[in-house]
Order: sequence, then C-alpha cells, then structure tokens
Amino acid sequence: MWLKLGETEVINLDFVSTIKKNPKTHAIEIIYHDLNNIKSLPFSNAEDRDKAFKAIIENLSRMKLFFE
Repeated sequence: MWLKLGETEVINLDFVSTIKKNPKTHAIEIIYHDLNNIKSLPFSNAEDRDKAFKAIIENLSRMKLFFE
C-alpha cells in the first residue's frame, strides 16, 4: 500500500512501523521497520505540521475502512 504525501513524496506503508509528530523540530517522522531508516518531513511551524498529520491519519483511517 502506497501513501502520497504532497506532490512528490510517496511512501510504501508495508515497510512503515510508525508515523509520529516530532514536537522539537516541527516535523512528521516516518520510521521504517528496520528502525534505522527514518524519513523526516519538516514544517515551518507546529500548526502546519499538525494539519498535515491530521490529514495523514484521516486518510489512513479511510483506507482501513475501505479494506475492511
């Protein structure tokens, strides 16, 4: 399963372990199963980061409902 983030970012959810907000850097971190590969999506402020994080969670929830 693939998740599109913005215009150019695409991640394969089969390899993702965790998606979380980093409060120190105003970023969203995508941590892969091997725990050595972390993708950080930086934002200029916490409000923009929180809005993007909410959209990601809502999209993942819709996908889950679709496949159930």
